[in-house]
Amino acid sequence: MEMDKEQCCENPALVMERALDMGETMLRCGAEILRVEDTVTRICTAYGGGIVDVFTILSLIILSWKTDDGRNYTLTRRINPYPTDLKKLEELNALSRYICEKKPSCEEIEQHIRKIMAPEKRRIYKSKLSGYVLLASAFAIFFGGNLRDGLAAGVVSVLMYLWNYFFSSHGRNRVVYSLALSVVAGVLCILSVYVGIGQNADKVMIGSIMLLIPGINLMNSLRDMMCGDIITGILRLAEALMIAVAIAAGFGMAIMMLGGLLR
Repeated sequence: MEMDKEQCCENPALVMERALDMGETMLRCGAEILRVEDTVTRICTAYGGGIVDVFTILSLIILSWKTDDGRNYTLTRRINPYPTDLKKLEELNALSRYICEKKPSCEEIEQHIRKIMAPEKRRIYKSKLSGYVLLASAFAIFFGGNLRDGLAAGVVSVLMYLWNYFFSSHGRNRVVYSLALSVVAGVLCILSVYVGIGQNADKVMIGSIMLLIPGINLMNSLRDMMCGDIITGILRLAEALMIAVAIAAGFGMAIMMLGGLLR
């Protein structure tokens, strides 16, 4: 009982730190705002009750907690740019349920979060690479290309996967990174037709573009707005539109640079 009291009542600031750790990692992995705020609120409530208020946008979490004994605490957490990782998000959801049910110590929570968010050993995932190839090839053929165009799109998708593998961790500005990747992908699509692998550069480009479309951002922006988080939904939508413009600009630059090869 003494341990439970120490965990739940005597150090609410530390509980808030761990709750913000959970919220930050979930947001970084692609969780919607409602899920993040609900998780932070449930953890604080499980460790002492009181009144918990959470405000979250893409780059900031503000947590205010008035405990049952009348003390007020407020913490903020700045969120840096992040890649989406649905596998880690699933593990964090499971951890959130475990925390609310078992009420482990704050040290144990920190260990679990570190374990989930620890950088994985860099390696080429065959399943992910296969998904790149199948998606690009299928869309190239679906939009009117032939088998040669599908093959060319598959080859370009492999090179795009390798680009992501080597450079994605270095690009914190997602718009600039999408622009650079689009230029490279556009050049590769045109060259694949020039060397005789593909036949229609536009169909090869369509297949490659589908790998870059920010679909998760668009989906989450609509879901946030439908759940009442208008500000965050607009921010996500703006980010998705900026990435889409960068993708279009990148392929346009590639056409302007190498368009003469197609004549």
